[in-house]
This record gives sequence, C-alpha cells and structure tokens, in this order.
Amino acid sequence: MLAAPSLKDGAATAYCEQHRSEWQEVWELYGVPCDIAEAVIFPELIRYNLFQDKMESGAVKTLYIAKGREGCDFSIGRFQMKPSFAEDLEKRWMRSGLAREYNLYFDTKDNETARKVRISRLEKEEWQCIYLAIFLKMLYLDYGSVDKQGRHMQNGIETLPAHEQVRLAATAYNRGCRWSNPGYGSLEEIRARSGEKHFHTAVVPTSKTRLYVYADIAMKHYRLSGKGRQ
Repeated sequence: MLAAPSLKDGAATAYCEQHRSEWQEVWELYGVPCDIAEAVIFPELIRYNLFQDKMESGAVKTLYIAKGREGCDFSIGRFQMKPSFAEDLEKRWMRSGLAREYNLYFDTKDNETARKVRISRLEKEEWQCIYLAIFLKMLYLDYGSVDKQGRHMQNGIETLPAHEQVRLAATAYNRGCRWSNPGYGSLEEIRARSGEKHFHTAVVPTSKTRLYVYADIAMKHYRLSGKGRQ
C-alpha cells in the first residue's frame, strides 16, 4: 500500500485534467512519457499559490536578471521551477548534442540578456513544459542503457518498471539538477533518497511545518490517473 499524505489535491487534479492535452503536445514532441511527466510535477501543482507566485517573481526577478543565481533564486510558475534549475538544464542540453536534433538552442552565457530571456520563458507554462521535457530527456540520457556511441553501459532507467521510473524522476526533480553531484551519482543513490521528507505546502515554513515525501505524492497521482490505473 502506497503511504502518501492526504493533501487537498482536488484543485491540482482538476488543473491537470484541464491542461493535460496541451501539456502532452509538448512532451510528445520531445519523446518523454507524458504520464510520468505529469506525475513528476503534480506535487508542485498542489503547493502552487498564484498570489504568492506573482509576489515573489515580481519582487525578485529584476535582482536575478542583474546578479544571477547568486543574487536571487526563486520558484516560478505552476511547476515551481527556479532560474538556476533552468540554467543548469540549458547547459546540459547544449552539451548533450540534442540541440540540433530538436532545433532548440540556448544562450548559456552568464549575462543579463540571457537571464532576462530565461525569466521570460519560465513565466510561460508552455516553456515550463519544455524545461520539464528537457529534464526528463537528460535524466534518461544520463541513466540510459547505452552511451552516445550506442554501447551498452548499464540497465538504464527506461528498463525499470514505470512506477519505479516515477519515483526516481520525481526524486531527482524535487532535488533539482543534482544527480551528477556527489551523493547523486547513481540510480542507487537517487533511489536511496526517494524516501526523504523535504516537501511542504507552507507559504512560510517553520520548525513545526509538516514535511512529505515528494515521490509518494507523485506516485499517488500516477496510480490514480492515466496508465497508472492499468
């Protein structure tokens, strides 16, 4: 039995149903599993607060544009993506060799122009879908069964049962682009962190704020919707 928290997720579920078809159009273009992609961002939809998002992004985006991630880093939009997250994804994407295949290029220079464009993208839900697609493409590439030359490397993430892919992808998303850092360098290490409680729904967290397992919430949604019911 899945031990997932009981959260008020009705609004988040309704939002998924309203926007699923347009999300899938983007995710299918990049060949990522739509049911897994939706499950990965579902916990963020629960937490999202429109008023808070408007306040935070409006107040601090100028500081990020001027000084970069060291000046300010904050979550934007329904999928709650930080500029540093998008920046790291852009750099990974440009190193992956996939930019030409998908005709999608990023300016990864550390300057105000690139940061301003990045903020503008993150404020659009279509672009958040694209960044999520890139995130999953990079995750599956880094932990795939073959390398860029087609040589077998390992039993990749795509060979695992779908429910395990959800847990691994959700855990990696919740922790940001860290899987290449010490402590995140293998599927086993990501799997070991998949039960950690970091996620909360408080606007201002305190020592008494209840923490949840992000992957549990993602899995609950996956099992209640789409292929997860099969």
